[in-house]
Amino acid sequence: MERSLVIRFGALGDLCLCGWFLAGVADAGGPRATLVTKARFAPLAARFAGVDEVVALEGGGWGDLARLALRLRGRRADVCLDAHAVLRSRALTMLLGRAPDARLRKDTLQRLALIGSRRTSWPEPAEAAPRSLLDRFCALSPALGLPADVVRAAARPPLQGVFTPGATPRLALAPGARWATKRWPEDHAAALVDRLAVETPHSLSVLLGPDEAVWFDGGPLAAAVARHPDARVLRDRPLPEIAAELAGCRLAVVNDSGLLHLSEAVGTPVVALFGPTVRAFGYAPLLRSSILLERDLDCRPCSRTGSRPCHRGDLACLQEISPATVFTAVRALLGRGAAS
Repeated sequence: MERSLVIRFGALGDLCLCGWFLAGVADAGGPRATLVTKARFAPLAARFAGVDEVVALEGGGWGDLARLALRLRGRRADVCLDAHAVLRSRALTMLLGRAPDARLRKDTLQRLALIGSRRTSWPEPAEAAPRSLLDRFCALSPALGLPADVVRAAARPPLQGVFTPGATPRLALAPGARWATKRWPEDHAAALVDRLAVETPHSLSVLLGPDEAVWFDGGPLAAAVARHPDARVLRDRPLPEIAAELAGCRLAVVNDSGLLHLSEAVGTPVVALFGPTVRAFGYAPLLRSSILLERDLDCRPCSRTGSRPCHRGDLACLQEISPATVFTAVRALLGRGAAS
């Protein structure tokens, strides 16, 4: 088997986890991949271990999908994997006239049941628990002639070693998330920045997405960053540039967001703060040195994506993760040395 066609359109964190799977396939002796994804992810995905070519979906209309299918028809693939299992990926395989050899299982019912249970951990039997997204990707491996457990054991950060770190290691803070309810409170983040400035020797990189100036500019976190003796803010930079910045950091403090998985994809461990979502959804950090912080509240999880407004009105799941707790985790992670 020489090549696979793997379809995964997004989001960023999911794509990075797919990268772990593709790196594991290549290291286990499986085929190299042609990866189909969104155009904005293509420059980053082209650098994944195990990926020889990226074919990008330009635009989001059905005409764009049809044009993508025309471009793909001339490419030979021994195996086709629908690693997304959404309407768009299903339509693409139909337009190609080829049924996928394997399709990702969503495990949606298990996650919805977990929301209804208001439990942060899954009850017995353990096999009823939702699998991690990486495990669900690895379940596609038999279609490639490889056992799932072999690929899972070989899975690794797909961008580790791709970017050259700077001479001076930094710390990273990614305070944003797609939904405001998944963001650690801004005053907590500001208190953490002030303490990092006084009690650690490291420079600080603050990573902001395109929509985050609305709450960042003029707020307490921006003021704390301005007080830090060696902090810089990166706003809405290309993904390879953000990945390179993370590769030069000792660790990143992140919410449950795409930058959690991008940081780990370059081999940089995280201190991850989970609020309305829980590790049982399958998106917990993968590096052994990473740390996940969360509060055991009976209202968690409250939605599958963390998009619903807090019904309590106090966002206790994140408010109760104190700056001192996060600083202790940062100090512990720094004491462990290199990521593993």
